[in-house]
Amino acid sequence: MAPTTKEAQRAELHKTIWRMANDLRGSVDGWDFKTYVLGILFYRFISENLTAYINEGERSAGDADFNYATLTDKQAEPARKETVAEKGFYILPSELFANVCKRAASDPNLNETLERVFGNIEGSAVGTDSEDDLKGLFDDLDVNSGKLGNTVARRNEKLAKLLNTVGNLNLGDFNDHAIDAFGDAYEYLMSMYASSAGKSGGEFFTPQEISELLARITVAGKKSVNKVYDPACGSGSLLLKFAKVLGKEKVRQGFFGQEVNLTTYNLARINMFLHDINYQQFSIAHGDTLLDPAHWDDEPFEAIVSNPPYSTRWPGDSNPLLINDPRFAPAGVLAPKSKADLAFTMHMLSWLAVNGTAAIVEFPGVLYRSGAEQKIRKYLIDNNYVDTVIQLPPDLFFGVTIATCIIVLKKSKKDNSVLFIDASAEFKRVGNKNKLLPEHQQKILDTFITRVDADHFARLVRNNEIAANSHNLAVSSYVEAEDTRETVNISALNAQITELVARQSELRQQVDDILADLESRDDLFSSPDTDGVKLASMGDVGVFIRGRRFTKNDVVDEGIPSIHYGEIYTTYGVSASEAVSHVRESLRSQLRFAKPDDVVIAAVGETVEDVGLGVAWLGETEVAIHDDCFLYRSDVLVPKFVSYYLRTSSYTREKAKYVARAKVKRMSAKGLAKLLIPVPSIDRQREIVSILDNFHALVNDLSVCLPAELNARRKQYEHYRDRLLSFEDSST
Repeated sequence: MAPTTKEAQRAELHKTIWRMANDLRGSVDGWDFKTYVLGILFYRFISENLTAYINEGERSAGDADFNYATLTDKQAEPARKETVAEKGFYILPSELFANVCKRAASDPNLNETLERVFGNIEGSAVGTDSEDDLKGLFDDLDVNSGKLGNTVARRNEKLAKLLNTVGNLNLGDFNDHAIDAFGDAYEYLMSMYASSAGKSGGEFFTPQEISELLARITVAGKKSVNKVYDPACGSGSLLLKFAKVLGKEKVRQGFFGQEVNLTTYNLARINMFLHDINYQQFSIAHGDTLLDPAHWDDEPFEAIVSNPPYSTRWPGDSNPLLINDPRFAPAGVLAPKSKADLAFTMHMLSWLAVNGTAAIVEFPGVLYRSGAEQKIRKYLIDNNYVDTVIQLPPDLFFGVTIATCIIVLKKSKKDNSVLFIDASAEFKRVGNKNKLLPEHQQKILDTFITRVDADHFARLVRNNEIAANSHNLAVSSYVEAEDTRETVNISALNAQITELVARQSELRQQVDDILADLESRDDLFSSPDTDGVKLASMGDVGVFIRGRRFTKNDVVDEGIPSIHYGEIYTTYGVSASEAVSHVRESLRSQLRFAKPDDVVIAAVGETVEDVGLGVAWLGETEVAIHDDCFLYRSDVLVPKFVSYYLRTSSYTREKAKYVARAKVKRMSAKGLAKLLIPVPSIDRQREIVSILDNFHALVNDLSVCLPAELNARRKQYEHYRDRLLSFEDSST
């Protein structure tokens, strides 16, 4: 049964896509394989999009049973010209995704079929207004690549599987919001591949929450804009956020962008189609925006967003023509050759409409570096173009862990100030990245709109103050960080230290008293076989129990469960290293734990040093037993006496002797039963336990007191250091 809610459908779709990408990838690198998955998804989309468009027209004209996919190519051909004019491309019925998919398993020339189909789709636009939008869209989808297999048969097998898997994705019906499903599938794939691609992924894909924040900043207070632009558009995700934030019909003249990387340029155009942006409504160009901008005739733009490459190289002042370029000339200086960040900023400012807003993700160095970048900042501040600077948290972007920032530019500001927002703490750790949750985005956006100071978060600073600070735009220079240091009551701290020192002196004296008493009593150090102290084998004083599958009622001896790591893994699906914590936390309601004084040792240890001592508890409140274990007879041995003995060097030597003599690496249950243990009288065992308990408690108290004193001394030092080095300015 298919999921009923949109979120359930989305979750199921993502799960299927993830499985598909991993199952089908095989020998193809994940980053390369995205081209195949995204390309076939695009092929399916435009096939179904075209079919839905033609069917709707024919059915509204009276033919209720019309289905374009069932026509012959000859019957469909007359509609080509009109369809291309409207949709930008044409696909014959025999070449539709669904029909090619049906024949895929039995088509011995599937690779040639797909190559021909892709060529025909692109060819359908040749000589029309949509030619540039379709040209080269399938170039990266090499159906003859050796990466798919070393023979034609293997390649076709992989391609057929890919077609069938994409065809089986539940993307709904085109009359029932299918566009959302296709677009969401595409965005999920892009995010998935960007995450696994490291730096290369970060260069083409901006996380959705950042894209949305940028879009909402640029359209704050507006219900529509003339057009949107991104000069380094990557996969187009930033541009498409306007379709979500405003609605694509509210971007009146369309979506414009440029991308220098050919593969990413193709991804951006595919992304537009998959979000049902008609070819007439977008213009994505291929090329270097700084040296060969493609949209001179389309500027100015009311909304500009971008996440341009950080500190990328460009010709700069080595090209004498650039200083006269109207985009860069006003600043009187060019961005450094090794850092083109502010060249992109100047380009966007130049193409920004008078009533527009540009929101640009920047490398933090542009805010404070000297030289040419300082001069460009001076131009921006002196002309009142900088509206807001937002410090973002670290580790938001794929392949980049640094804390980036957003610079917001406007040409028609209502004040002569810059708003600084410190949003460095506005995130939640999700997986291995930080994320801006909706509440974080809203807090930033609300502050951006109101332009009101907020302690430790936002401050409105006049331009003349920024100029006096060498045109430094670093947020930390203007928004004071919250002082989270502990306030120290020095009188109370000094008193606490005095008490700690006195307590340590008392504890040391008690330890000395115990030592003096021990040194005066030879009877406590008697050897076995003297004064009634006998040596007994483990098997004579205990019972061996083998671990087995655990159930709620499967407990042994005083309510201690016998649990085997392997069975925990089999039953609950956790690894051996996770087993104990899993038992303690996830299965707490099902388990009965050992009492503090129960003593258990495991018959099998991980190393020679561990054999026979997998678990030996002293004073703990919870015990989960693993592997084969051994329980002692409490009428013969005091449990704590056993527990103390298991930690002695005598016991360690006894184990080592057995292991060497038996020529084994691990202690077996049989071997454990042969080990010897001293068995003094019950009264003597209790006396030894009492002495060791007292000694143990005193040492523990000392181990607590010493760090406590050191910590207090550190606070004491910091307090007096700060007082000694805090000088008042007497010149004012």
